[in-house]
Amino acid sequence: MEVFSIKRDIFSENKIEELEEKIDKLIEKYRIIKDENEKLNVKLKALEGNDKNIQEKMDEIKKEREVLIEKVTKILEKVEKVEI
Repeated sequence: MEVFSIKRDIFSENKIEELEEKIDKLIEKYRIIKDENEKLNVKLKALEGNDKNIQEKMDEIKKEREVLIEKVTKILEKVEKVEI
């Protein structure tokens, strides 16, 4: 008979309500975490876009620098020829 009383206690109204409350809390925490995750994904995409723009600008600056170095080198070569 004790087995039946233990099982009844497990499924008592209070225990069921406690389980429902815990499940509700878990669901709410899940929603909060999911929302935060979505916000972080949006920020990450924006940062990746910024990173891509910065990389493109750096590549452009490197090319401009190479062109400038080429021009300065040619000018220096001309100056050396004149001095000789």
